[in-house]
Amino acid sequence: MIESAISPTMLEAAQASPSRLLAFAELNFKSGWVRVHTGVGTRVYNEQTYLGIGELGSIGRVRENASQNGNRTTLSLVVRDPSLLSEVMNEDPNGRECFIHLVAFDENRQITEGADYFIDAEMVDLKVITGKRAANKPAVIKITINDWFERWAQPVEVVKTTDAAQQELHPGDRFFDLVEVIAGSPLSSLPVKTNYGGGGRRSTRGRSGAHQR
Repeated sequence: MIESAISPTMLEAAQASPSRLLAFAELNFKSGWVRVHTGVGTRVYNEQTYLGIGELGSIGRVRENASQNGNRTTLSLVVRDPSLLSEVMNEDPNGRECFIHLVAFDENRQITEGADYFIDAEMVDLKVITGKRAANKPAVIKITINDWFERWAQPVEVVKTTDAAQQELHPGDRFFDLVEVIAGSPLSSLPVKTNYGGGGRRSTRGRSGAHQR
């Protein structure tokens, strides 16, 4: 799960103050990318704008894993806006990307260095823990992410190479007709400069016109 090393500069910033080493997260939801960071205010990093969520957001423990076993952690966000909850509940992020960068700041709150793609993962689960307004208990959104070891361990989807399967994916595609033509003809009888793109169609029309003349 951990993809980038932390430089001495970043370690120095973290040791000086935990607030000088922040996580910048990118989550690819179906409705679009969401970019947030664990500080406050709006920040621009790598030409992208991130909104600060401060203490409302947290990242579970991330352990460096030298084995080939999958590694998971959880991203949490405290939510007090009911409209945001309804939007999140309509999302299905399973299998979509999640990237986390570690970004160091100096004493003047200026970005000095970043470890891009410190975590390169996929979202595999989304849970909404409803709150209790009467008890002043907010709701919490929890997103579980995995790493590429777990993705590699998943069984490969078998793709059927039949005309029926091709037609289901791409209606009207006659790829397998061409396969039958090639398979049933000696190589010497096939046109050497066959072009099935736009240029081929234009050149065919030109040859047909010349032949008619």
